[in-house]
Amino acid sequence: MEKKLFNIKGMRCAGCAAGVERAVKRIPGVSEVCVSIASNTMTLNLAPGGASVEEILEAVRKAGFEAEAVSGTASGRVVESEEGTRAYFFRFAVALVFSLLLCYAAMHDLLKLPYFPISHGANAWIQLGLTLPVLAAGWHFYRSGYRALARLAPNMDSLIALCTTAALVYSLFRMAEGHTEHLYFDSAGMILSLIMLGKYLESQSRRRASGAIRELMDLAPATATLVVDGSEKEVPAADLKVGDRIRVRPGGKVPVDGVIVEGVASVDESMLTGEPIPVDKGVGDSVTGGSINRDGTFLFQAGEVGENTALGRIIALIREAQGTRPPIARLADLVSGYFVWGVITIAVLTFLAWFVSGSGFAEALGFSLSVLVVACPCALGLATPIALIAGIGRGAGLGILVKNGSALETAASLRTVVLDKTGTVTTGRPEVASVTLADPEGNETDLLRIAASAEKNSEHPLAGAIVREAEKRNLALFPVTSFRAIAGSGVSCRADGRRILVGKAALMKENGVDCSGLQAGGAASNSLVYAAVDGRLTGVIGIADAVKPDSAEAIRRLREMGLRTVMLTGDNAVAANAIASPLGFDEVCAELLPAGKTEMIQRLQKEGPVAMVGDGINDAPALAQADVGIAIGSGTDVAVESADMVLMHSSLTDVPAAIALSRATLRIIRENLCWAFFYNLICIPLAAGVFYAFGGFRLTPVACAAAMAFSSISVVLNALRLRNFRP
Repeated sequence: MEKKLFNIKGMRCAGCAAGVERAVKRIPGVSEVCVSIASNTMTLNLAPGGASVEEILEAVRKAGFEAEAVSGTASGRVVESEEGTRAYFFRFAVALVFSLLLCYAAMHDLLKLPYFPISHGANAWIQLGLTLPVLAAGWHFYRSGYRALARLAPNMDSLIALCTTAALVYSLFRMAEGHTEHLYFDSAGMILSLIMLGKYLESQSRRRASGAIRELMDLAPATATLVVDGSEKEVPAADLKVGDRIRVRPGGKVPVDGVIVEGVASVDESMLTGEPIPVDKGVGDSVTGGSINRDGTFLFQAGEVGENTALGRIIALIREAQGTRPPIARLADLVSGYFVWGVITIAVLTFLAWFVSGSGFAEALGFSLSVLVVACPCALGLATPIALIAGIGRGAGLGILVKNGSALETAASLRTVVLDKTGTVTTGRPEVASVTLADPEGNETDLLRIAASAEKNSEHPLAGAIVREAEKRNLALFPVTSFRAIAGSGVSCRADGRRILVGKAALMKENGVDCSGLQAGGAASNSLVYAAVDGRLTGVIGIADAVKPDSAEAIRRLREMGLRTVMLTGDNAVAANAIASPLGFDEVCAELLPAGKTEMIQRLQKEGPVAMVGDGINDAPALAQADVGIAIGSGTDVAVESADMVLMHSSLTDVPAAIALSRATLRIIRENLCWAFFYNLICIPLAAGVFYAFGGFRLTPVACAAAMAFSSISVVLNALRLRNFRP
């Protein structure tokens, strides 16, 4: 299945999103369609050989909207454009000015306001004239609303259009009969103005909630310095091709991924690694698009461009995740699909009930208009996606990439967190942990110098650890001759005129070196490397996979969150327990093959949702089996692809941070859904006059417009709290 993303233009509320979704779901070969009103995007899975992109675009057009396929290099319509937000404000400003004048003209008698001496008949015509600019500013409500109604798929704009049209027609009818009082021109004007204010504030808030992708896209420069036949020219970064040579000067940003072919520089890669210290780069080193050249000038050859760069893949990942739907949203989506029809039905029944009861046409119309205005499908439609956009965006800012909304919801209800040992809890790179001398009077530096001299020509990981330790101590190594690597045992050579043996105890025994009396120091997890000179044992070096500095803190925080922690490893039980015990794991499972790790996940899942944290190819099956797979960003591509979340900074403390973010996002979603349901459950009966009939108060159409605008804004503002989330 191929995942596709589309921008959708013209959607106004959850009803619009439901209509698009129903239309596209009917296309053969299309599945898992998710239309987000918060981001104005649609994601879907397309079967090989199924429908074409053109067929999907046509289905959206028939539903009354416009769609465009989004390439991986584009941002997607995840935010309102700045121009669109300014347009909202301009329309609102026009409507507000004329609505205030309209209210002044309509209410000057009632409020005893100063007014020019104009007859009631002329005043009515003035009100009509002042209403026309307001209608022009809000004309998009009528165009969208009546088109949707004609397709039998009414949306929020349909409610606004029906309400204000009814008010205008009634007022014109009253004027035609010669009546100049009890006109609804001012109500229609203020309703449109307040709703436009709500849309403007909502647009501003949605831009803030959706800022993550904008910030990521700003990391890549708009232009690049292309070098062709020795000459340089500025070109749009989007036009770069694989193989192009690009010059980057101090302070410049790297436009795409590639490899340095000339020059040296100090490159800031904190946007990917989280490490603030720049990395020295030279010929043959890779550079990543979006990183910053802090010092030096270099020429590099483009290797990945557009959507295939590391930054492009991250943007696509976030964009797709923000357009997904968690299970908690299903009820709201179901209700939203039929919400507008229900409101129209209630409005008609409200009018009939009050008219039949003898309240009169005007009062019955007022109650009916209130019902049409106060109902807010937008609050229901925005409750989940706007929180997802804010939460996933905040995660991206913290280096936590969430690949879908379902994973975010599941992570909030985890019972167990399983962590792989090598490369996840530990650094994955062996280091010298201890040096024990056979002769108490011997010299540790001499032992390391001899061992490193022998091991510098070996490719074994343990040999590399000894050589790195010697380099840390700035030890000068001996030149060696007669070097021989003994498979599975160690190495032998001559250095400084002496015969050197470095390797396992078995190698020592085979060469007549007695090492039985030496007690090695260090942790039980150490691998032991013995060294002998001219047939006599000089000492043993303990090498261990070092625990990451933040592992203990991460495990402590996970346990404080009430989560059970389990460590899985293919290493032996002694080594596994030596690492796990000081860290405080609840359970350790050692000597596991990849299939065994998967089986362990399945066993733990019987007790509740399980997250798996890993980084290697052997972790991929367990990551896929777990309810939530969390990959360390520095791990293999296979592990990253198998996971639901990716920790870009490779810090284990990001695991509890990701779970805490998931819990915070789900809490916001629940709050938004509760508010949206509660608001409509209370306000619709209130607007219909149910409480007024029993001596309570009523909501006027204008008050209902203010309440509806507040309802939409409230769920967006509540979601914005996630931007300030601190792990």
